[in-house]
Amino acid sequence: MQFNKVTTTIIESLKKIAGEEFVFTDAESLHKYGHDETEDLNFPPQVVVKPRTAEEIAEILKICNKENIPLTPRGAGTGLSGGALPVYGGIVLSMERFSLKQ
Repeated sequence: MQFNKVTTTIIESLKKIAGEEFVFTDAESLHKYGHDETEDLNFPPQVVVKPRTAEEIAEILKICNKENIPLTPRGAGTGLSGGALPVYGGIVLSMERFSLKQ
């Protein structure tokens, strides 16, 4: 499947949704979120977003669907099978900040 790349316009939209301090594009963050406990696998995303609410997640998913951007949800990153690795790049949706309490 062919996916599109994350553009600066999309990154700005993500910052408006989740807050600028919760959108990461630096090399260190991309490396960190490109692997789990699986041995020697690293697939860095183009951007990492840490939403807090279901509404933020819904808005991010709308962007990904409209722009054909791959999205990989991620929990704690302790997986041993590579199931939460962003093998197509795109966006990692980190659930670190997510709260059901609004």
